Amino acid sequence: MQLTTEYPSWLVLFCVLLAAGGSWLLYRNSKLDLSGKFGKMMGWGLMLFRFLSIFFIAFLLLGPLMKMINRKTEKPFIILALDNSESIISNKDSAFYRKDFPSIIQKIKNELQGEYDVKTYTFGKKFEAENELDFKEKQTDISSVFDEINNAYSNQNLGAIILATDGIYNEGNNPLYSSKELKAPVFTIALGDTNQHKDLLIKNVKHNQLVFQGNMSPLQIDVNAFGCANQNTILKVEHNGQTVFTKNIDINAQNFFTSIPLEVDAKESGMQHYIITLSKLAGEVTYANNRADVFVNVINGKQKILLLAQSPHPDLAAFKQAIESNENYQVFLKFINDFNPQNLSEYNLAILHQLPGLKGEGNGIIKQLKDKKIPLLYVLGSQTGINVLNTIENSLNISTNQINTNDVLPEVNPSFSLFTLSEDELSILKKFPPLQSPYGRYNIRGESSVLFKQQIGYVKTDFPLIFFSKNAENKVGFICGEGFWKWRLYDAELSKMQVSQNLVSKMVQYLASKEDKSLFRITNTKKRFDENEAVQFDAEVYNESYELINTPEVQMAIKNSQGKTFNYTFSKTEKSYILSAGLMPIGNYTYDATVNIGNKTERLKGTFTVMPLQVEFLQTVADHQLLNQLSAQSEGKLFYPTQADELIKTIKQNATIKPVIYKQEEVKSWINLKWIFFIVLGFLTVEWFVRKWNGSV
Repeated sequence: MQLTTEYPSWLVLFCVLLAAGGSWLLYRNSKLDLSGKFGKMMGWGLMLFRFLSIFFIAFLLLGPLMKMINRKTEKPFIILALDNSESIISNKDSAFYRKDFPSIIQKIKNELQGEYDVKTYTFGKKFEAENELDFKEKQTDISSVFDEINNAYSNQNLGAIILATDGIYNEGNNPLYSSKELKAPVFTIALGDTNQHKDLLIKNVKHNQLVFQGNMSPLQIDVNAFGCANQNTILKVEHNGQTVFTKNIDINAQNFFTSIPLEVDAKESGMQHYIITLSKLAGEVTYANNRADVFVNVINGKQKILLLAQSPHPDLAAFKQAIESNENYQVFLKFINDFNPQNLSEYNLAILHQLPGLKGEGNGIIKQLKDKKIPLLYVLGSQTGINVLNTIENSLNISTNQINTNDVLPEVNPSFSLFTLSEDELSILKKFPPLQSPYGRYNIRGESSVLFKQQIGYVKTDFPLIFFSKNAENKVGFICGEGFWKWRLYDAELSKMQVSQNLVSKMVQYLASKEDKSLFRITNTKKRFDENEAVQFDAEVYNESYELINTPEVQMAIKNSQGKTFNYTFSKTEKSYILSAGLMPIGNYTYDATVNIGNKTERLKGTFTVMPLQVEFLQTVADHQLLNQLSAQSEGKLFYPTQADELIKTIKQNATIKPVIYKQEEVKSWINLKWIFFIVLGFLTVEWFVRKWNGSV
């Protein structure tokens, strides 16, 4: 402990002189009658009390400071991370891992707990604290172990990580890269079996997630076999209890692989479940990977997009390719001179490329489209009749007296909210070449949402480049420039056309989607859940004025494929509703949600599917080489479950795993110390009481 003052320390002498002088002046001619054996001693005592009181008060005015040094010892953390995935027990040693392995882990914890702060976690897809070791996790993400440890213990005394796993991961990044940031040794406990046992498995099934009704749905089934030479198996594909495909497979090698292509007829709409199986062979290490479940969403038809143009232009092919990259859309490219407008009602959206023309071409068809309330997307260019557009479209007015164009770049509007583009996408968009926008002064009329504003050279303007407007009858969008083909060309190098395709797809999706005016809505449209994922729904309820409410109760009945019904009630949030039905068995489900709004019952029905995760059984051979690399990279060591004592000894003898002593300095002002106040108060009180008792006060 060190004592200092805010003012020069020589002033302490002044405090002493002040206290001595004050005491002497008070007691030099004192009238105290202190006779008796201890009278003289009491007089000196009272003088001392006065001296100390004056000294402390004066000394506190100098701002005395007390510097204290505290030392804290922190034991090193030992992180024990245990693989809780199904692959651990997918071999012939499963009984050992269920019965004996937990006691080995407990022994390690008990031996290390005294000298170290041991924290136990399990991991599968997620890294969790003190979870039950039941080997039921459907996925393995080893990189999440190092990511979570790095986040939680980066500024603490992390001594070592004990990682017990078979080295098989099917989620996340390569753990060799994720572990590089940690400054602690990784001691691995190698689980599983590195021997390739006899096994027959469906390695992979390639298929389309989405198929249109009436088309053929392609499947490609990859079959692997190990140690099954000169045997045969039967591949079977079932749908709705009926066998739709069979094939006899002759296995002619110890390490056998074959790929079987086939097509199934997508006759029914909705989520279709195909069960693919291989007949079992005697002696397989596991039969779990002899089956694969495939779910294909069969929909009724594509949305039809009319791309109506003034004349041939490289933009047309660019727009068509970008839109049709989304399987939900089908584009019909037509030119105004030979277009027959008889079937306009079948289109979900019309894209008008440089229409109306300079001479009013397409004016009549545009009026028909507007009458049929078909959403419109105008693409303006040098051939657009601006004056005609001003008369037929009340969302935009362009004041101009010449036919000319400006080179304009997109400047993002941060307040745009109709759909979102990621930061990476926006950064790539800034690298695109300029579009050619008609010259003039742009004036948006009515309510609108601007996605991009025009940047002309280095000048950022308020003129719109891409924006959307909505009136009581229809949605309208504007791309105020031609040259989208250049964006596609540049984007081929920057993101393999993903950014331009995503931009056009979101624009088309917004314009072509019908506005939902129902009072009851299920807002999340997810149709597929993994078996290790909680089934969750969000709902919104509106009153007759389309204001969000959450006073009525929302009920949902979920029915499985066997006809069993489960009833739920939504929980209320601040303005909406949420339902988490938890984990559900694999299969197809239907739901029926209801809510009473006033005297009316609103009902929504739908379907969803819980899909199996079988990735843990696709690889049954442990990867101990990866574990050895992890340990070597961090100056740790690989051990086997039977070497628990050696692991404990190695950690205890490691000189780098040691407690850390922290020195913490704390400066306190004496004026804030209450005990000094009470001491001074005590001195003055005793002195005053004696003098009062003696009659000198």
